[in-house]
Amino acid sequence: MKKILFSAALLAAATTAVSAHTLDGIVKDNKTGEPLIGTVVRVKELPNISTTTGLDGTFSLHELPEKGKFTLVITYMSYKTKEMVVDVAKDYSKGSKDGKDGQLTIAMDEDARQLGEVVVTGHREYRSDRSAVETVKNAGTVLNVMSQQSIQLSPDVNVASVLQRVSGVTMERDASGEASYAILRGMDKRYNYTLVNGVKIPSPDDKNRYVPLNIFPSDMMDRLVVSKSLTADMEGDAAGGVVDMVMKDAPSRFQLQANAAIGATDYFWKDGRDYLTTDRSDYTHKSPYEANGADYKATMSDFKNGPVRLKSHSTPAPNFVGGLSIGDRFWKDRLGVMLAGSIQNTFRGTERTYNSVKMASGEQAMYISNLHHRYYSIHDLTSGLHAKIDLTLPEHKLEWYNMYVRSNSKGVRYDNGISTEYIAADSYTQDDEVRSTSATQSIFATNLKGTHHLTKDFTVDWSGIFSQAKEEDPDRTYITLTNSVSRDASAEGDVVGGSIWSTDKNITKTLPKSAERRFQHNKDTDWAGYINLSYDTHFGNDVDALWKAGAQYRRKERSNRYYSYIFNPADISQKLDGNGYDQFANVDWVCKTPYSQASQLNYDSKEHIGGTYAMVTLKSRIGEVYAGFRAEHTNQIYTMLQHFRNMGQVGEQSYWDYLPSASLKWTPTAKMNVRLSYYRSINRPGFYEIVPYQIQGEEYQEKGNPNLKRARIDNLDLRLEWFPSKTEQILVGVFYKYLKNPIEQVFVTSDGKIGAGTDAYYMPDNLGNAKNMGFEIDVIKYIRHFGVKANYTYTHSRITTSKREYQEGSAEYKTGVTQTRPLVNQAPHTANLSLLYKDTENGWNAQLAASFTGTKLALVSPFKNADQWDKAMFGLDFSAEKQFKNGISIFFKANNLLDAKRERYLKTVNSDNLEYEGQKKDKTIVGTYKYGRTFLLGVRYKL
Repeated sequence: MKKILFSAALLAAATTAVSAHTLDGIVKDNKTGEPLIGTVVRVKELPNISTTTGLDGTFSLHELPEKGKFTLVITYMSYKTKEMVVDVAKDYSKGSKDGKDGQLTIAMDEDARQLGEVVVTGHREYRSDRSAVETVKNAGTVLNVMSQQSIQLSPDVNVASVLQRVSGVTMERDASGEASYAILRGMDKRYNYTLVNGVKIPSPDDKNRYVPLNIFPSDMMDRLVVSKSLTADMEGDAAGGVVDMVMKDAPSRFQLQANAAIGATDYFWKDGRDYLTTDRSDYTHKSPYEANGADYKATMSDFKNGPVRLKSHSTPAPNFVGGLSIGDRFWKDRLGVMLAGSIQNTFRGTERTYNSVKMASGEQAMYISNLHHRYYSIHDLTSGLHAKIDLTLPEHKLEWYNMYVRSNSKGVRYDNGISTEYIAADSYTQDDEVRSTSATQSIFATNLKGTHHLTKDFTVDWSGIFSQAKEEDPDRTYITLTNSVSRDASAEGDVVGGSIWSTDKNITKTLPKSAERRFQHNKDTDWAGYINLSYDTHFGNDVDALWKAGAQYRRKERSNRYYSYIFNPADISQKLDGNGYDQFANVDWVCKTPYSQASQLNYDSKEHIGGTYAMVTLKSRIGEVYAGFRAEHTNQIYTMLQHFRNMGQVGEQSYWDYLPSASLKWTPTAKMNVRLSYYRSINRPGFYEIVPYQIQGEEYQEKGNPNLKRARIDNLDLRLEWFPSKTEQILVGVFYKYLKNPIEQVFVTSDGKIGAGTDAYYMPDNLGNAKNMGFEIDVIKYIRHFGVKANYTYTHSRITTSKREYQEGSAEYKTGVTQTRPLVNQAPHTANLSLLYKDTENGWNAQLAASFTGTKLALVSPFKNADQWDKAMFGLDFSAEKQFKNGISIFFKANNLLDAKRERYLKTVNSDNLEYEGQKKDKTIVGTYKYGRTFLLGVRYKL
């Protein structure tokens, strides 16, 4: 009987499964054909059967009876609810009026009342993925766009992290592991510039023009636009591309958004990794030189002791990220207001090995001269505010935008250093150094813009901008102690193996060695004005010509101050009290340079840039043709505040640049574009680069180059674009760049040449000509609830430079030695792959994002085959979100899930290096970096 009942149950289940029917369909906008994601589809007669459309607008209704007619009820926000009778037995792929592409097609009409509101206000929002694809399709240049929707659902919390998802983009990280600067299409960060709402902003960096993107919170943006080709109305100093951060705009109706999250990094969860802090509430805010004048003789009483009082914690406080934005329109939608703010309070750590290398006379491979083991503990407090007001009147529009971002980074670097040249069989010396910093970077910008349609075809727009960037780095403190370490002579083979960094080594004596206090601050102030005139000419019904001309002027003032005080121990044989970290605060010092060292980094500078252009764009239903010409004049002047022998106090550069550009956009079908473009661009030296300074940097001797010239670049682009739907795209392109006098940081000798002399400096230099070319593909595809975003870029560059190479076994150099290599920071292979999941019915979103950056050249050596390379890296991040119907969402973000380790190396091996820990037979490891994983859990509310 049991067997009979069991068989009957199986037969019933099988019968039900066979009789159940599945109905497939797609929901689209009736006018545009756009798939409507998240539309609710339910069966009126069967309340338990419903579903939602996926990322491609398709749906499947399961468990329907095999025969019969039923009423579908389709609902979507801001669209009219629709009821539709379907026959489940009917084949909708046979060309019926409701069938298309082998499935049921449901066309939805927008709600007339809401549509009327949009038409009346004339305001369009660009926050969705659909708007991002539309922007790429309709643009006159080669673009990539990330929408607010994609940014919000990504695992990233700042602009630098978001930008790495864009095709052809890699990020340069600083020594502590933070991604800061963008490398576009293999072109170093210096070849790109950054805009905020279409306006160029200055950099708070003390050395460079480029802006650190990690100080911009991602939740303040509407979209991120990367332009990879330029037109004549854009400033001409970009070859890799232009990054435009478009901040939140006033919505068409009242909107309130808020988010808050807490998180942590697992770096400090591991044994032996303390979080180190110093008492930065008790530090010297201003150098004695600036506080009391150049004739003041500083004493130890002028320097507070907070930066050397170290404290250790097992784990830091939790990370916190929060944001709030509110916007609305008033006065019959003529006046729009948006206010937004963000704060990110994060703690992070990095473990780094750094091995100094030298070339010995008569050798062809470098040897390791110093071993360093460094531990970074960093507290970043980043905040941002932005406000925008726009007033729309008949034929006129005024916009006033204000932005302020600020980042304070407090850090402690603990360094164990050993010179391999002074290791004996029974002892060695280890230097323990603490570096304490508290650096603040800030950017403020205010922009007033007007657009005036004076006639039907004639438009004038203008803008006036004031912006200022600052960096303050007071009382950067370095303290070094020397430890005498005894060791067992029988462990000689283990000299620098695991035992040398052991925490239980036998330190017989600790003595003070040296100390330094640095005070540095800089300010970059811009005043800029732009005016553009455009006139539209109509030739029949199919062809329009848009004529455009304009001018710009920018005045930049930059000041840089740098004061350094060197200290010696009052008693070199002083016995230090306390243990471990306590010893750094117990040293008696005497100021060796009481008047501060004369610094070549004290200078004021000015830059005047004027530009004018003219361009025409011919538009027809089959495409666009564009041609333009831009002329820019540059005048740079610097004045050194202190006089140095054989060095002029004033320097100046002045030159004109003429920059033609042209492009062709062919639209063979409504869903396809073919683009071909050419433009010429330049890259100007930064002020810091042309000032003839010479200092000891963190790791190398640094030197300026007053003879540095600007680089000039010719750029070609060819791209095929296909848009299968309103939210999908396939972009395939090739590019070519020819660089004249490219600027790179290289080692040169004391006489300014590579190939003679003994002293080498790290400095910017023009290196002849170079080529950079590549291929890229960018794909966005959705299937039901799943989606894929993928991109890959191949880049190849070549430049040939002079090198030094010893004659084997001799201190003499070979003559005429050259080497061909890629450009600095150019990775041949970069790729991103994001797997998406979206279930609108249940409010689930998820994204698994992988990124790959191939091996790239990191540092150019003066010696042949001695350049430093960064090993290829693979990263994996994850984010998920659960949305509730009351407007609340819970989200989770996780970064660096694979705990990826960065590695820098030489491609050659000196056999003497193999005895050291971590070295390999096929390459010399110069450094490694470990960052740990980060996690964030939060809540978001949208009204």
